[in-house]
Amino acid sequence: YSTAVFIGLLALGSVLPSVAVAAGHVHRDHLQPCVAHHPPATQLNLTGVHATLLFSPRGGGEQLVVRAIDNAQHRILMQAYSFTDRHIFDALGRARQRGVKVQVIVDNSDTRRYHHWPSVASRLAKLHIPVWVDYSVETAHNKVLILDDSGVITGSYNFTYAANYRNAENLLYFRDAPVLTKAYINDWNWRRNCSHRYVP
Repeated sequence: YSTAVFIGLLALGSVLPSVAVAAGHVHRDHLQPCVAHHPPATQLNLTGVHATLLFSPRGGGEQLVVRAIDNAQHRILMQAYSFTDRHIFDALGRARQRGVKVQVIVDNSDTRRYHHWPSVASRLAKLHIPVWVDYSVETAHNKVLILDDSGVITGSYNFTYAANYRNAENLLYFRDAPVLTKAYINDWNWRRNCSHRYVP
């Protein structure tokens, strides 16, 4: 189906060079915030866009995300706050193995171990997926998957088991949306350039 969507989005602002950082060696309190100018909001009229909206718990979010990753052809850009769903990890690994360029920005909390599990950043690095850590904000709370040049998944939904099976969440998947996707790519690049490259 077609829909017109009006959304305030961040456009690309000034950027800073990324800096490599070893795990555990840089603390958020010791870093200066990103000094890039705050990008302006942009209003978009998105006609002809196809969208799927799901609600948790047990709304099929995990399956939608995995299927979208499996269908990606060229590029996956991810912003994750909490990321523990092993099926989504596995899907990203498969994407990278078939030649898709996968890159991820995570919150600073994702450099720490979770109970007996290794950190999210280290698990991604073991899959040979480049990871950046956003220390420039109190919380890097975005939950975004950018798929090739015309798909975006976003919403309150964290990439976790709890988001799929336990929590009340919403998940939006926009397809055939190159203008919207470009705006999210610009925002992803802005956050990456405010972040530090993770080095295990």
